This record gives sequence, C-alpha cells and structure tokens, in this order.
Amino acid sequence: MIVSKDKIRFIVDIVDHCNLNCKGCGHFSPLAPKSFLDIETFETDLRRLNVLLNGEIFCLELMGGEALLHPQLEDFLRITAKYVSGEKNLCTNGVLLSTLPNRIYQLCAQTGITICVTMYPIDIDWVEIYRKADLFGTKIFQIKSAGEEEKKWYKNPKDMNGNQNAEDNFMHCFWKARCIVLEQGRVSSCVVPFKAKFFQKYFKSNAFDTTEQNSIDIYKANDIDEIVEFLNKPIPCCRYCLPNKEEQIQWGVSKKDISEWI
Repeated sequence: MIVSKDKIRFIVDIVDHCNLNCKGCGHFSPLAPKSFLDIETFETDLRRLNVLLNGEIFCLELMGGEALLHPQLEDFLRITAKYVSGEKNLCTNGVLLSTLPNRIYQLCAQTGITICVTMYPIDIDWVEIYRKADLFGTKIFQIKSAGEEEKKWYKNPKDMNGNQNAEDNFMHCFWKARCIVLEQGRVSSCVVPFKAKFFQKYFKSNAFDTTEQNSIDIYKANDIDEIVEFLNKPIPCCRYCLPNKEEQIQWGVSKKDISEWI
C-alpha cells in the first residue's frame, strides 16, 4: 500500500494525554503530560493542507490521547468542517460520550463529522449515547475487529537499539499509508517520531529517532507531490520497529512498565 495524494488519511492528536491509558499505547499516551493542541496552529496547518490539496482533503481524524478532553473541542470540529471536504472523524474511547453536551452531537451531525468509538472491554452507557445520536442524526461508528464485539489488542514491540533494516520494516509495515500524522506543521508516515519523546523522558532513554528527518515541513514543501514522495519512503525511526513480532495480548490499563513497549 502506498500513499496517493488524493487518498491521504490525516490524523491529528489534539490531546496527548488520555483518561483510559491502554497498556502499550502506540501514541505513548500513558506517559504523556497533560497538553492540548493550540487551535491557531491547527487551523493554520489545515489551511496550508487545503491549499496543497486544492481544497480536496480526503480525510481528517481528530485523535489523541483522548480527543474529547480538549476544552476547545467545538472549535476543532468547526475548523475541521471548514477545511475538510472529505471524510471527517472524531475518534474517542467512548468514556465521556454519554455526558458529552448535546450541542456536540448536533454540531457533528450538522458538519458531517462521524464519532468513531474504539470498542474497548469497558462499560459505557450506549443507551444514552445512541439516544443523543438519534436525537440529532449523529453518525456513530464502532471500531472493532472483524467478527468481534470488541477490538483486539496487540503489543507492537520495539528494538530499543534500532538495529533493524529500515527499508524492510517499511515494506512490511501495516500502518504505512494508512494514517499520515500531522503535527505542528509537519507530516510523517508514523506517529512514533512525534510521540516517542514521552517514552524518552519517562524512561530516561535514547531509544527511537525523533529528529526532523522523520517528517516533512508542509510549509517548505513545494507541492503535495514532494510530500507524497517523502511519505512513500522509509524514515530513520523505521529501524526501531519489529513488524513481524506483533503479538495479540489481553487489553488492560497501563502500569507504565517499559515492557509494554519493548
């Protein structure tokens, strides 16, 4: 699978921390401090992407951490609808959905934003969630594994020493081209270069390559073709992955143990 300029699925973490904190989280959210994406930065970046893609942003997903924790969630939804002509998703673990104000459900319905809920083995009030969704015609999509009521959970172990072959890893990576990460004016084919800083700080580790070589500046790129070319090539951080060592595990809350990631 390769990145095609007319089918890019962008994800933006508007919050780094989480209220669920799954073990082994790929975004390292259990290790992240409380932080919120600046709304002005978000709009400026979307405006630039809109120009690069001639007003045809294929898909944008607001994520985290837990996106519903952002105090300016409504503003993010409105700006997303302003610049994204294609698919628009608000991704959540569902914990806060039953208490989410009606105006959020209404805004999602009015702007064509789908609320995507990852189906973790936790108790949430689906009756209330669907009552609110039905009230305004809000689209709810449940993210779960094929044939399952819930999403299967996997451990994606890393090579702390970065001794793997980056090109081979990139070729075998399931996630490449599926989720292009936008953060602070830069895009990458992987979330790790942006989020591994939380791992590094918490465990006082030099593992992972978090340099700017892993991403491309959307303001310095001449056009979308230059960005796409970059996204279809391995990055330095690829050498820390073990794509053939993924293992299914039982979901649970993180204990912030380094073994969850290596």
